Amino acid sequence: MDWFAAAVVWYASLPVWGRGLVTLAFGALAAWAAFRLAVRLVRGVVRAAIAALLAFLLATVPGNLLMHAAYDAVGEAVSTGVDM
Repeated sequence: MDWFAAAVVWYASLPVWGRGLVTLAFGALAAWAAFRLAVRLVRGVVRAAIAALLAFLLATVPGNLLMHAAYDAVGEAVSTGVDM
């Protein structure tokens, strides 16, 4: 705990603008870390939702029928686009 007491004494000895600058720097660092964590969590949730949707589409009969119909529609759109 000696390093913590030394840091507190050092911080208290700074002028007001210096304390503000240190506080701003640590706040920006904390905000950056929180933003990175939030982005990582959202990315994980989106990937999990996509995986769940694909698992449903591949594993169930209605999902398989939906994928088959979509595949046929894409194939038809591509073939009509190439013939033009």
